[in-house]
Amino acid sequence: MSATKNAKEAVIAELNERKFSQLTPYPFDLTTLQTESYRCFGINPKITLSIAQDLYTAGYISYPRTSSQQLPTTIGYSRIMKDLSKQTKYKQLCEKMPEGKLQPHNGTKTDLAHPAIYPTGIAPKELDGRAEKVYDLVVKRFLSTFGKPAQRLTVTITIDVNKELFIAKGSRTVEQGWHIFYQPYLKLEELELPAAKEGEKVKVKKIILHEEQTSPPKRYTQSSIIKELEKRNLGTKATRAEIVDTLYKRNYVKGEAIEATEFGIQTIEILEKYCPKIIDEELTRHFEIDMEDIREEKKKPADVLAHAKEVLGEILHEFKHKEKEIGKELKTTLGETKTAMITVGECPNCKKGMLQIRKGKFGRFIACEKYPKCNHTYKLPVAGLVEVTTKKCETCSFPIVKMIRKAKRPQEVCINTACPTKQPAKPFKEHPCPKCKEGTIILRTSVYGSFAACNKFPKCRCIEKLQQ
Repeated sequence: MSATKNAKEAVIAELNERKFSQLTPYPFDLTTLQTESYRCFGINPKITLSIAQDLYTAGYISYPRTSSQQLPTTIGYSRIMKDLSKQTKYKQLCEKMPEGKLQPHNGTKTDLAHPAIYPTGIAPKELDGRAEKVYDLVVKRFLSTFGKPAQRLTVTITIDVNKELFIAKGSRTVEQGWHIFYQPYLKLEELELPAAKEGEKVKVKKIILHEEQTSPPKRYTQSSIIKELEKRNLGTKATRAEIVDTLYKRNYVKGEAIEATEFGIQTIEILEKYCPKIIDEELTRHFEIDMEDIREEKKKPADVLAHAKEVLGEILHEFKHKEKEIGKELKTTLGETKTAMITVGECPNCKKGMLQIRKGKFGRFIACEKYPKCNHTYKLPVAGLVEVTTKKCETCSFPIVKMIRKAKRPQEVCINTACPTKQPAKPFKEHPCPKCKEGTIILRTSVYGSFAACNKFPKCRCIEKLQQ
C-alpha cells in the first residue's frame, strides 16, 4: 500500500458490463414457504405451518404439507387469476400478467400427493396480522412464477492507483420482469456506479486499509436449519418444524441464531459415549428413505417394519444395558442446566448473591439467593417466557433478560423498573379516566417501561400512551 499512500489521482484501467437474466422463482413448497416467511416476517417455521394449515382449512390456499415446486394445469390458472383480480389488492398485478398462455416456472421437486402451494382465489374475509402476511406472500409468489425473467446489469470497474488495482462492482435492475409481482418481499441490492470510461482519470479522496480476519461460518437460523434437514433427508416436510421447536422446548438449543446449550452439548456427548447408534444421522435417513420407498411401492411395509424392529431392538437393548450410567450423568447435567436457566446475574444490592427467577403465590419474580439476608426482589410480567442473558444495562448496570411473547419479537429489557431509560420523557400529570369515569389515570412502571393506566385496574383496563 506504500505506492498509494499520497496518491492524488487514479486511472480507470478497465470497465466491464454484464447483463444477465434473473430467472423467475419456483412455486412454494412447504420448506420454501417457511424459510421465506422467516426471512420476511421473522415468523418461525412451526407457526408458519400452523398459519398455512388454517388458511387451507378456510379454503384460501392449497394443502401446505407438500414438497412439490410444480403447479399442474389442472388447478386452473386462468380461473384463479380471474378470482384474484376481484380482490382490490391484486387487481393491478393480475392485469400486468404477460399476454398469451399462462405458464408457471416450475421447479424440479415433485410430490406425488400434492402440487405446490397456491392461492385458490377465494377472497379471505378476516385475517389477523400474521395470517394476512403469509397469505399475501403465497399470492405474490404464485403471481411471480408467471412473470418474465428480470434483467440485471453488473458493472465492474478496475481502478489503477500507481499500479495498485482496486475493484468497484455494482448491480442494478434494468427490466423488472417478475420483480413487480413479488414486492415488497424481494430483497436485492441496487447499486449503480457513476458513469465512467476506460482511460478516464479520477481524483483520489481517501484510501483506507481494512484489516479483516477470516470469519467463522454463520450459525443456523430456524429457517436455514430446516433447509439443511431437507438437504440431508432428515425428518419430513410436516415434521421438520416440530423437530426444531422441540429442540428449543427441551433447552437443547437457544437464540435466533441457533446456539447449542451446554445441556444440549452434554446430552449428545453422553449418548455418544454410551450409545452412539441412537444419535446416528445415517440411521434416521435410512428409515426416511424406507418410508419413501413404501409410498412409491418399491418396498413392502411388512419388510420395512421387520427390519426397523430388528435395528431398534438392538439399540434399545444397548441403551437399557447402560441406562444407569446414562441417567446418572444426565441428572448431573440437568441440575447444572436448571440452575443456569434461572440465574439472572449478580445481585446489585448485596453484591454477594446471585439473582434467580422464582415462582411465588402471585407469579414469577426475581430474588437474591441470599434471602433472607438480602430481600431485594424485582417484578416480572405474568405472560411470556423469560430467558436469562449475560448482558447488563448500559445505563444502570442491572442484569438484562429476554422476554419472549406470543406473536411478538423477543425483547431484551433491564430488570430495574426504576432505570432512567424507563422514565417518561415529559412530566406526567394525573387526570380522570376517560373510560370508567371513576378512576384516575396514573403513572405505572413495568419491566418494559413507564405507561399510563387507570388506578381501578383490573375493574378498568384503560391504558394510555405517554407523550414523547
